[in-house]
Amino acid sequence: MKKYAVLTLHYCFFITSLLFLPKEISLWAAGFLVSVLSLENICFTLLPLILGFYLPLSHTYILIAVFAYHILLYPFIKRNRFYALGVYALSSLTAFIVLYIIQGFSLTSLIAMLFSLVIYGVINMLYVYQQTNQKINIIPYNQKLIDLIMLLGYVFMIHYYSTNSYVILFLFMQLFLIRDFKYNIVFMCVYAMLVGIPNHSNLPQILMPTAVSYLPISVLFTFTFKNLLWIPGMLYSIVIMILPLTEKKLTIEQNYINTLFEDFNKYIQTLNTEYDKNVKIMEVKEKRFEEISREYCLSCSKNTLCKTRLDKRYSFLSAAMLGYKQNIYDCPYYSRFQIHANVENMNKAYEYSAIKSLSYELSYLYNQSLALKKDYEKFISLLYTYGYPVCALDINLASPSLYFSVEIHTRKVLIEALLLRCAYKAFGEPLELKIVDQKIYFFKKPMLKITYAHTILAKEGNLMSGDNYYIKKDYNSSYVFALSDGMGSGYNAYTESIEALKTISTLSSYHFRTKTILKLLEDIYELRSNYDRYATLDFLSIDTATRKMNLYKMGSTTTYIYHNQQLITYENQALPLKLDDVNSAYELDLFSGDFIFLLSDGISDFISNPEFVSLIDASKAADEVCYTIVEYLKQKEKGRLKDDLSLIVIKAI
Repeated sequence: MKKYAVLTLHYCFFITSLLFLPKEISLWAAGFLVSVLSLENICFTLLPLILGFYLPLSHTYILIAVFAYHILLYPFIKRNRFYALGVYALSSLTAFIVLYIIQGFSLTSLIAMLFSLVIYGVINMLYVYQQTNQKINIIPYNQKLIDLIMLLGYVFMIHYYSTNSYVILFLFMQLFLIRDFKYNIVFMCVYAMLVGIPNHSNLPQILMPTAVSYLPISVLFTFTFKNLLWIPGMLYSIVIMILPLTEKKLTIEQNYINTLFEDFNKYIQTLNTEYDKNVKIMEVKEKRFEEISREYCLSCSKNTLCKTRLDKRYSFLSAAMLGYKQNIYDCPYYSRFQIHANVENMNKAYEYSAIKSLSYELSYLYNQSLALKKDYEKFISLLYTYGYPVCALDINLASPSLYFSVEIHTRKVLIEALLLRCAYKAFGEPLELKIVDQKIYFFKKPMLKITYAHTILAKEGNLMSGDNYYIKKDYNSSYVFALSDGMGSGYNAYTESIEALKTISTLSSYHFRTKTILKLLEDIYELRSNYDRYATLDFLSIDTATRKMNLYKMGSTTTYIYHNQQLITYENQALPLKLDDVNSAYELDLFSGDFIFLLSDGISDFISNPEFVSLIDASKAADEVCYTIVEYLKQKEKGRLKDDLSLIVIKAI
């Protein structure tokens, strides 16, 4: 509604100012306005008809005919800019022929017609014809530049056909609405040349309008107050002054930093929930784990998996410490490992740990936002210039590449080419965009395409698998893959793994980096009241714009990457859900044709590396390779799986 109120005020001024021009010139200017308004809103073409009370009857009929041309031929106007230009040329030619019949040839009419045709042609080129949902919309590419050209056209007409100083002042007042310093300079230079800057006697004619363009209320200094003309002039200048003040611009600090602290508060609330139900046992378990390994395991003569695999040993000893009776590796000291200590709650230590992690993250992200502040403010300003006021900005500074979204408060149809042009001017690099639910996502063009497949199977005799996975794809084609294996099998293992992945899903919605998310996951998971069991975790993030991937392993089995016909293995040395920067965090490059395999020990314990390589066909899709591996294992085990099985196959194209 406000948009149409501003347009009405704006164009009513252009129409009213024609009263100060000769009637013949007013006719051409009114016809020109009918055509321009038909590009903006067909209903607005009625406005110039109010001049019928001022124009001679013959001129009024011509103006009505021009109006009728545009109403009847509006479907042609909406096709493209050349049809619109043709309709205007046809209506102008018709008007000129009628005037020629009525009053004979007039050079003034011919010049006015050609001048208005040139101005309209330039303005016509500043509109975009964009099809949306089988409907063609005519959108101003740059409304400020259109207004400037109209003002320049008017100043030429007024200079040659009228000397009214008040009209010139109102023209300059329109520059205050445009609010663009460059356009002010252009307009004032043109006006100075017209009135003759070398003649110092004309200097007041330049300085006063210039003052009005920056402070409309200064028009009061030009009124003589001998008639009532100063009253509408003052009212108009007040409205012009107030309109820009009602528009609010978004700032980076106001929007983005608030978002960061909202995420901070949500996380603290999650921690507080866990504090209320937690009994700290993990610290004692880890200390006891080290004691048992040193005292019993190092000297053990048995050649079992708990001897060679740290994750298997932790799973086995964790069950022993908590009193489970399943002595799966037939350990003679199994009954000695149970913990009977009464452990006190140590929430405050984890509260400090969480706040410390968050403070580092907030400091990093805040500094990043300051570094990019000028770029984002320039982008917001450019959108505002083209009539797209930003009401919300969501910056994902944790993303390895440029990635953010905006919400624009306007009824104006979005011009994708214009939005991308603004982004390029602000950030200095070509971006792509997607429009989803009134949000516009901007991101770097992906260098790779990712395809993936996944499978989960329960071991023989179980209805439910203890393995689970989580996959998330952002609008910028970045991916998160997580695979969790709960201790043991069945429902309890399923619960453990699904809880870990639910927390990952929640934390990944925050504006934090992957490493910080995993640190926070440690704190939350250790506070869980049901931490009498544990789950392993593979966490892989891929950014297709930079071809970078980050792999984090927490107590999980080997991860395979198939690159250049070679199988590269990434082992884990960290305890389950404990992030070890040296032994379990990898930053890798991704290349076209690479395969990544995230899998549980239900596969790695039963398929050797040479066997695994033989199952990979680089020419096949991810789902075909996934199917081949699973079917091979099922045949090898004769359909009787000894452990839960999970597999995610990722292929870069």
